[in-house]
Amino acid sequence: MLDALGFALALACSGCAAGAVGMVSTVAPMVAAGSAQMIGSQVSMRDSASTVPKDDEGDRCDQLLRVPPGIEEIRKRKDGVIESRQWRIAQTAGSPVWMLVAQKTSPEDSWQPKPNITRLNFNPPLGEMLAPDKPQFLAYAPSEVSDPTDSEQFDSMTSAFGAGIGTFQWRERTYSYVVVKDLPCFKPAK
Repeated sequence: MLDALGFALALACSGCAAGAVGMVSTVAPMVAAGSAQMIGSQVSMRDSASTVPKDDEGDRCDQLLRVPPGIEEIRKRKDGVIESRQWRIAQTAGSPVWMLVAQKTSPEDSWQPKPNITRLNFNPPLGEMLAPDKPQFLAYAPSEVSDPTDSEQFDSMTSAFGAGIGTFQWRERTYSYVVVKDLPCFKPAK
């Protein structure tokens, strides 16, 4: 009788062990697939062409229109001098457009040298991120929130342009920034 009981117990335990092995072999691929999916989605989020899923494009563009971050088009000349020009969203008779902000003292194309930009302590350094004569867009927003507008600007920047890649200091405040090749949501004015 004891032998029969011992045999039944051994049989039952081997079934549990087999079930556990089967469960591990079923769960492990799901965990691995979930991790790969998570990594894949993080990589795609950093791609400037697919910063935000298409489903959310209307929301991110509305947020960008309501509270835009600072936007500068920047380029590095072959002599290493960084130039910039400012862009804003303008509401026209049709749909919103990106519009170049012309200054009274700026040349016709609005590019102006920014020799003191290194004093803003960009981290990583802005000059190292720019290829000569290949303009890009710099979006920035306060990273230290002092009022609701700061928070909304930061949210607008990250949803439309992607997560910040660095920081800089201006007027004793820290800003997050991101550099992208194209302006999101709206077409540039002609």
